Amino acid sequence: MGHRVFISGNYMTNSIRQRVILLTISVLILSLLGSFFIALRAFNSTLRETTYAQLSETSDYLNSILEREVMSSQNTEYRDFATNFTMPQNMIEQFNLYSSNSHQRITIIDLKGIVLYDSDYNELELDNHLWREEVQQALKSGIGMSERKSDTQGLPVLYFARRIDGHSEISILRVSTTLNQLQGYQESYLQLFYGGLLLLMLIVGTVTATSIAMITRPLKRINEIANQYALGNLDAKIKIENPKELAELAATMQNMASQLKQTLARMHEGRTRLETILENMNEGIILVDSRMVIQVTNQGAKLLLGPSMRISEKQTATQLHHAIRSTEVVEACAQTLVDGKNRVITTPQFEHLFGETALLTGRSQTKILKFSAIPVYDESQITGAVITINDMTEITKLEQVRKDFVANVSHELKTPITAISGFSQLLQEQVHDNPDELAHFAAIISRQAENMQRIVEDLLLLSSLEQQNAKPTCTWTTVSQIIEETLANCQFKANQKHITVTTEINNPQQRELWVNGMLIVQALSNLVSNAIAYSNEETTVFVRVTVDEYTSVFSVEDSGYGIPKESQERIFERFYRVDTARSRNQGGTGLGLSIVKHIVGVHGGKVMVKSKLGTGSKFTITLPSSSRDLDNLQSRSDALYQRD
Repeated sequence: MGHRVFISGNYMTNSIRQRVILLTISVLILSLLGSFFIALRAFNSTLRETTYAQLSETSDYLNSILEREVMSSQNTEYRDFATNFTMPQNMIEQFNLYSSNSHQRITIIDLKGIVLYDSDYNELELDNHLWREEVQQALKSGIGMSERKSDTQGLPVLYFARRIDGHSEISILRVSTTLNQLQGYQESYLQLFYGGLLLLMLIVGTVTATSIAMITRPLKRINEIANQYALGNLDAKIKIENPKELAELAATMQNMASQLKQTLARMHEGRTRLETILENMNEGIILVDSRMVIQVTNQGAKLLLGPSMRISEKQTATQLHHAIRSTEVVEACAQTLVDGKNRVITTPQFEHLFGETALLTGRSQTKILKFSAIPVYDESQITGAVITINDMTEITKLEQVRKDFVANVSHELKTPITAISGFSQLLQEQVHDNPDELAHFAAIISRQAENMQRIVEDLLLLSSLEQQNAKPTCTWTTVSQIIEETLANCQFKANQKHITVTTEINNPQQRELWVNGMLIVQALSNLVSNAIAYSNEETTVFVRVTVDEYTSVFSVEDSGYGIPKESQERIFERFYRVDTARSRNQGGTGLGLSIVKHIVGVHGGKVMVKSKLGTGSKFTITLPSSSRDLDNLQSRSDALYQRD
């Protein structure tokens, strides 16, 4: 059932309980703190507004006293008060009495900010009050208010100032008081707050514990069933009625377990079928992951590889190169995992040996195996590769028999065909009763004999090129020499159709080619001859050559009939003709392009065709540069003979 996961019910329950309690306490504390600060702020605001109103009433009352005393024309002290500002004694007594009863400080300030009277302090000890905030406001607008903290009590002090108009000396009447009630209110509120907090915590704790118990009991049951599912018991039943959300969760889990059981059953059935198919396949199948560790093998792979297939019984951590001792197969699989391209490797195998060693050791018991590496994708990433193994021994033997047959038949036919060709020429020279008829027959014999001779020669060339490990004898050959010989072979045929063969050589470094010049000329001659044969008269055939450090590219381009797209992949097969009637009229053997393909193949190159009906064809031969091989040989030679 895969990995098993166990969930502790106590841990889950405790975690939920702790989180709910912590959340509840946090919300409670935040609510109480918020209400505390809101109430405190509201009280402070109301207290200040009330206090300022009281100070305003006091200033009105004192201002009326001041006006009554000042405006009394019968009072002799008034004249002194109005001129030299001598404070009347009765006014001082009234102000002192009112300040004592109301616990408010009364201050009178002249135009220059000098304190003329203060109910709480000695006027001579006070500094200038002109630039106090409330004084400046009163001078500008008639009324000023401000708040400052008391240096002695640490409580806020509210100041209310009123401007006195119509007097030459008195300018400001200021009344102030300390907010002594604020400290007491805060202490009382804190006592109520702490008590309410404790009571609410008890109530909330009780309600929370009860609620958690109602939730955790079904959660514990769900946890137990989840553990049963994790252990593989998908038939376990669960029934929860309350709360509704957990009941729906339980029903969903049970439904999920039922669907999972059905899915696992289908997967098991599919796996069984797949294993049966894999084990009964004649082909060998090996699945490797991205690290080239073998994940799956079938019986066919073990039978085909025999003792060379070394895989642990558990098929775990077995590297591909430990199971298959073929460097070519392992490298092909590694490259497939990198670039995602399919690769095919055909190699001899005998027991644990591969390649030439297997051929030499196993002899007739050697098998020919074809390994195909195919990438496996997960979305857009390569996650592994499938290696298919096919036994090509019988097919290879049959192919070899066919090649031997062609070679033997061609060898046996060459002598009589040569004789026929010779005697037909003699017949053309003799004149009998009907010399014209004899000459006509002789010409037919000669032409057919030449055709048969070309077929035999082409078959012999193909047979030699198809020999295993065929390696042509190479020499340094110039590009111009190859082109000149090719043109010489095809010039007569081109002149017959008034076709111009144009050459273009791009070889700025004047590099020579390490090739078999005769074979390359043969391949180019076949392509140029085909281009001439399948082009209209008085057209042009282009032969281009480009040589650089890495490759040599030959291209032959015509503007002839063209090749259908469905035939372009088969034209390199022997005896394959696109248009049989037209090809025979041209006198071809049907082996020219097959010869081109094999000549290019033995040189390690490739040939391609691009064509479109009615516009012509372009054949391209690409040969690898020999400079790299020579550099590698030089490096290996230097390493072998390096001396200290």
